[in-house]
Amino acid sequence: MANARSLLEAEPIVTGNTKAAVKAAGGGSSDLWTLPPDQIHYDPRDNVRPLDQDRVRHLAELMKANGYDRKKPLGCFVRKVDGQDRIFVYEGQHRYHAALLAIKEGGFAKDKEIDRLPVVIDEAKSVNRVNLIYAGITNNDGEKLTPLQLAEKVVELQEFGESNAAICKRLNVTDQTIRDVLLLANAPLTLQELVRNKVVSSTLAIEEIRAHGGEKALERLRTAAEQAKAGGKARVTRK
Repeated sequence: MANARSLLEAEPIVTGNTKAAVKAAGGGSSDLWTLPPDQIHYDPRDNVRPLDQDRVRHLAELMKANGYDRKKPLGCFVRKVDGQDRIFVYEGQHRYHAALLAIKEGGFAKDKEIDRLPVVIDEAKSVNRVNLIYAGITNNDGEKLTPLQLAEKVVELQEFGESNAAICKRLNVTDQTIRDVLLLANAPLTLQELVRNKVVSSTLAIEEIRAHGGEKALERLRTAAEQAKAGGKARVTRK
């Protein structure tokens, strides 16, 4: 899939010095660091889920009313960029962007202003694309990935040389789950869009692909989607 290829073509992560980066950012001294939000950097390629602006908005409003929940630190690592040690967030991207939005808009309740965010920084020796993907899937802010999103990440992991057995073990999923999501990963793009737009459920799409193959499943589901729309319904059902 396209996302897997773009990651493979991206430059490898050159890890930096944590203490140097935190000191340069004006952070505190602890295993749980605290940093000014504008000193934390973001690259969407480091996160397994696309950014949901509606969720960012919701969290920002919660933060204005309640402050930032320090029990939920951001997961970060240090990357060398142009010779500088910079801290990048890869877990908790929605909380990170929500904090930036809340700060930009203001309107905090009394004593709820945000001036620093708690972060936990991974050891440099553990930082690589494969580990970032696994961590993003297993700790993705309390929400499971959709089957299609999981499919994209399974393909990426395979492109990095991970076996299905290794993926199953690290994600605690069955081999059948991997086979199912790979049906979605290899489905026609138009069928993927029907799933992504929630016109067709992942479960129904997988069943149709398994029974009829990708192209025939697309034809059947596209026809069903047109019929559902004509009947005033937004989603295709098994019936």
